[in-house]
Amino acid sequence: MFDRFGRKIDYLRISVTDRCNLRCVYCIPSGGILRRPHSEILSFEEIHRIVNVAVRLGINKVRITGGEPLIRKDLHILIKSFKKINGLNEIALTTNGILLSDYTASLKNAGLDRLNISLDSLVSKRFEKITRGAGLNKVLDGIESAFSAGFKSIKINTVLIKDFNTDEILDFAALTRTRPLNVRFIEYMATASDDSPDDNLFFSCFRAKELCGKLGNLIPISEMPDGTARVYKIEGFMGTIGFISPISEPFCNTCNKLRLTSNGKLKNCLHPSKTIDLKEVLNRESADRDIAMLIREAVDLKPQSHSFASSAAKQEKENFSMCQIGG
Repeated sequence: MFDRFGRKIDYLRISVTDRCNLRCVYCIPSGGILRRPHSEILSFEEIHRIVNVAVRLGINKVRITGGEPLIRKDLHILIKSFKKINGLNEIALTTNGILLSDYTASLKNAGLDRLNISLDSLVSKRFEKITRGAGLNKVLDGIESAFSAGFKSIKINTVLIKDFNTDEILDFAALTRTRPLNVRFIEYMATASDDSPDDNLFFSCFRAKELCGKLGNLIPISEMPDGTARVYKIEGFMGTIGFISPISEPFCNTCNKLRLTSNGKLKNCLHPSKTIDLKEVLNRESADRDIAMLIREAVDLKPQSHSFASSAAKQEKENFSMCQIGG
């Protein structure tokens, strides 16, 4: 599938739940969110049906997200069902890692290809402050468990927050020295969860890259092969570091994503509030044809770029929480 700007759309992010076992400050508002009733959440059968249609239209990669996806019971069953879809080349999952040790074996056996683990601090007190919870050691244990289970591609996603964790940039980069980890630094994006002015929290990936250069020569590996990260290897290190810059260097011109929320809404961009409802057509006799038509509509309506920096976007922040759309 191609949108009206010539971008090939082949990647679908799927939120399987809006619930989470942490309350990260940039993801969930301090007052919490109104949890959707179980009846509104897509079943595995409904998700599989949507993905099956999407793959026939050209989607070849899916990423399972949340909330925290490992809260969803029997997630490995959904992954196994995805493996049976001809044309689906990659199944990935993003998790906060708290429950990962309990599920790495079942995830690997089900056919999961890639793991992303969200981790914003290596210091226990800071971890507790940003997540409004505890469990740093559980996340670190989850990473080790993933290696033991045989996952070859493990990414660490670190959101850069000025004057909070930016003094840990070199510590995160150093994780790639002797392990095949792929650390990704991500620029902070304002959402409904934050009360602070954007300038008080933003730290550019350009500055993070400069800091990482202190550890050694940065060798370019790729320029945003997946439409998001600029990836480097520090000379002599085993893993890689990447920089995802949605604010300072937007990559909208290469965006290949659609997003499916846990209640069946299809979003064609991370920010805009307009969605297309897939759940309401699932019970129709002509469901597959209707789903295909709506997916094409979402692609046709995909905007040329996000609007995080616009004044209108800032006024709409109260309608936008990462936990409800899977990031």
